[in-house]
Amino acid sequence: MAVNKSVTLFLTLSLGSLLVACEGAQSEKDMIAEAQFCLDEAYDASTADACLTKISALDSPEANTLRCAGGFIAAKITSPENLSKALNAIDEGDGAVVLLSSLSFPNINLVNETVASCNKSGQNGMKLIGAMAKSATTIASLANLASCSDPADFSSCDTSVIEDSITDLLANPNAPESEEAFLQIAQSIQTVYSATCGTTTANGDICGQIEDAANSSNINIESATEAQLKELGQALLNEWKT
Repeated sequence: MAVNKSVTLFLTLSLGSLLVACEGAQSEKDMIAEAQFCLDEAYDASTADACLTKISALDSPEANTLRCAGGFIAAKITSPENLSKALNAIDEGDGAVVLLSSLSFPNINLVNETVASCNKSGQNGMKLIGAMAKSATTIASLANLASCSDPADFSSCDTSVIEDSITDLLANPNAPESEEAFLQIAQSIQTVYSATCGTTTANGDICGQIEDAANSSNINIESATEAQLKELGQALLNEWKT
């Protein structure tokens, strides 16, 4: 089977294969194959959505793998270079700024839908990159949108505004907005931690940062309470910022 753009998107980063398993009824195999080849030519939300309508009735891991990839295409995060830059940034001191500029989705609804599909895909790497995209979009959504080129598109926020947003969150940890951001970020990580970092490491740099945050706050990620998750989210932002 040809390795298309949706495959390359994640294989380039060693985040697991998007090549679909040819199982089940012939009609389902045909729908999966047709949607996969269609995504090879998709480049934005409308073209990705058109491809995914072909598998709208399917809820298999293979179908959700394609929906996960389709979400990143819809968000225009299709370049392996951009994703690699985002992942490397976590371990290079640029942290949240480069991460956000590469992984932030244009809106919360799209990232939530994409993360749900990534988590059902059975691909550990896709679960992890989905959680990081959710974290990035959560932070971007709290930025001063007046300084974005498009106030309706979180991914258009200026990096300096995003830096200020992170600084404000950490400077005001007890503010309701900050606590909600900390909770959302930590919950996204908690959902995928056991599969992606607890047993097999999909990305050592990302998992190392998560584990450092958990250790610094003395929190067991898998059994953390809501209050502990807020503390963990704060610790994660400190890790990514520095």
